Amino acid sequence: MAVNTKDGSDVFRLAFHVNRVASDTVDSGNAAVAFASCSDCQTVAIAIQVVLIMSDATEVTPQNLAIAINQECSECDTLASAYQLVLSTGGTVRLTPEGRRRIAEIRRQLLELRRSNLSGAEIQARVKKLTNELREVVITQLVAVGREDDQKQGSTQAPSTPTTSTMAEPTNSSTTSTSRPSTTSSSTTSTTASTTSTTTKAPDASGAAAGRPARGPSPCSWWLSAC
Repeated sequence: MAVNTKDGSDVFRLAFHVNRVASDTVDSGNAAVAFASCSDCQTVAIAIQVVLIMSDATEVTPQNLAIAINQECSECDTLASAYQLVLSTGGTVRLTPEGRRRIAEIRRQLLELRRSNLSGAEIQARVKKLTNELREVVITQLVAVGREDDQKQGSTQAPSTPTTSTMAEPTNSSTTSTSRPSTTSSSTTSTTASTTSTTTKAPDASGAAAGRPARGPSPCSWWLSAC
């Protein structure tokens, strides 16, 4: 959550995490909230979440939300952007070393937006591009846990082509995002919440697709976060 009440200041908050879930119920939530009550200020909240479903879940209800609020603002630029990528892997998987490296680079580029001096609209365009890159990495850089060749050589062989893939249209969104005004009093809010759902099958030890059962009933998380 990004809260800005100081005139002439910029506030930037980023939440970035990857969840591994191995349970019957998947109800992961992701939210970006930006609140501004200031003059000549910028407030940005970005939340990006990847959910890897490694079990035959019977209830999948992920939630994704973005809220941007301006209150008594003058010349303020406020952005809330939330992206959620949900994948059913068909078994227990992990990211390859190359996948981890590329995700770390995406996170680094997202953090650099803090001092980019870009408008809210320009930041949103950059976030969308990086999120598309993240989606490609997650889909292509997953391998089944226990693959001997991956453990010994750091193989980057990906799961099979997704069996289903759908992209939800942005919800709770506004298309009024503009550059920060310099001479006129106004306020801008922009919110984007987008969820992508993809089903893949984890490769077995030989790299072929297989529906390997999840190991363990509890969800676990691999967190990459910054405030």
